[in-house]
Amino acid sequence: PNKIAAGGVCFALARPEKVTITMGAVFCTCVCGKPSRDINVGYEVSKAEACCACSIPCWCEACCGDSFKDNQFDEIECRIGIQLYEQQLQRMYTFKLLLLGAGESGKSTILKQIKLINRWTPSEEELSRARIGLKTNILDCMQNIIDKAEEFEKIIDSKHKDTVDMLKRKKEDISDEDEIDDFFTPNIAKNLQQLLECKAIQETLKRRSEFWLLESFDFLMQNMERIAAPDYQPTEEDIVTARVRTTGIVKTTLEQKVTGDPSTVSYQVVDVGGQRSERKKWLNLFSDVSAVLFVSNLAGYNKRLFEDQNANRMTESLGLFEQICKEKAFEGIPIYLILNKKDLFEEAIARKDLPDYFEDYKGDNSSMLEALNFFKSKFSMLSHKAFIQDIITISAKAKLDVKGLFEQIKRQTFSEAKQERLRKDAAEIKSSLRRLRTQLERKGNKTTKDELKLQKPQNNA
Repeated sequence: PNKIAAGGVCFALARPEKVTITMGAVFCTCVCGKPSRDINVGYEVSKAEACCACSIPCWCEACCGDSFKDNQFDEIECRIGIQLYEQQLQRMYTFKLLLLGAGESGKSTILKQIKLINRWTPSEEELSRARIGLKTNILDCMQNIIDKAEEFEKIIDSKHKDTVDMLKRKKEDISDEDEIDDFFTPNIAKNLQQLLECKAIQETLKRRSEFWLLESFDFLMQNMERIAAPDYQPTEEDIVTARVRTTGIVKTTLEQKVTGDPSTVSYQVVDVGGQRSERKKWLNLFSDVSAVLFVSNLAGYNKRLFEDQNANRMTESLGLFEQICKEKAFEGIPIYLILNKKDLFEEAIARKDLPDYFEDYKGDNSSMLEALNFFKSKFSMLSHKAFIQDIITISAKAKLDVKGLFEQIKRQTFSEAKQERLRKDAAEIKSSLRRLRTQLERKGNKTTKDELKLQKPQNNA
């Protein structure tokens, strides 16, 4: 069955692993419309080599005559082909946006804002996750402050001993995050508020740049009693603020209506954990990417990492950005550098401490613009030959900033030039899809006639 009268080899229907050409050359045409490469006599080829490398199985229509198709038509192969084409059409209009960045850069906050902009209504499970996340954030911050107060040899008033002991036992007392709802009572919040006002804690907080602390710490302290209330339900601001560390891979698909055919396109936003332990999962996501959104925390220039309190957040982000730019999988892929938390960055720059962390900064210590250009330059120098589409400064907590960011990415990802290329590619695929459907329809009609012929004598009998 491998040899056709015309002298070619039908790889799709014969299904061999490898075939040695013995009669002429292969001159088949792939279902995508492209001719396969010529293969001379005596050359051993596989099915994949015979095709045009478009990843679609080859039906070799050019070398299979009508009589061969009638006799050897494979309905399963045809249906698989139709399914592959339909999937390919769908993939063509699905744009994968990969959110990357170090921990606490604000990737998940950007994703939550994008979902809210697209009229996302949080489920009960998501509201519960935000509520538990905020309570966990408060306890984690307070626990770390206590540890650092002792490290800095600050003496906490003995009247707070029970609260301090409670914070130290927290990890042992709470084995499941769901237990935090019962643990974090209004009375606990009141005690924590009193502890916060203690002189030793206040002195420790003056050195907050020397240890890990959430940037939303002030918001959490101001709203602690509200969050501890028995009837508490997270607001939209609470949901955006809640720091729930991303573990694994979170995929969110958003549909966008467009004019023409198709009527909708899809944007799949993929968020992965930024902590060092999560980055080994990134490699599995580097294929079929339309754009990379690398998020960096501007305000992290004077702060420490959660997973390594000896490491500077901005230094970590710069190193990670360079790794991404060197990644071969992203050659030619547009990379958006998103400098996040500009509001907190402006507050931090007012302290005039940038040269304390980056000695090569020679600009005005109080100029946010000069400091911003300094970091833009540092990132640009590390980009090597990567395709940096744009550098965008935002505050992820500001919905308008994120809306403007997402609109820009959508316009550039689905530009007029891109649409024209997709239309041409889609026309070829649709043509091949129609051809396969016609073959399937003809086979169906022929099968029906044959069945009627067989049934007639039985009916007469």
